[in-house]
Amino acid sequence: MKFSEIHNRFKKAGWKFDHAEGSHYYYVKDGEMTEPIPYHGAHEMPKFLSSKLIKKYGI
Repeated sequence: MKFSEIHNRFKKAGWKFDHAEGSHYYYVKDGEMTEPIPYHGAHEMPKFLSSKLIKKYGI
């Protein structure tokens, strides 16, 4: 899965972009902030990381 696909899934799940620090994005939903989510556009995200984010945030 590409980094951009994960970010689109966050948006569709109702998470709002809060801020970026370097190449890491932070999202907020219901007062909860995500851990730093790396963003490298069209590059492939490692499988272990995408699986972890999908499970943890229900996206």
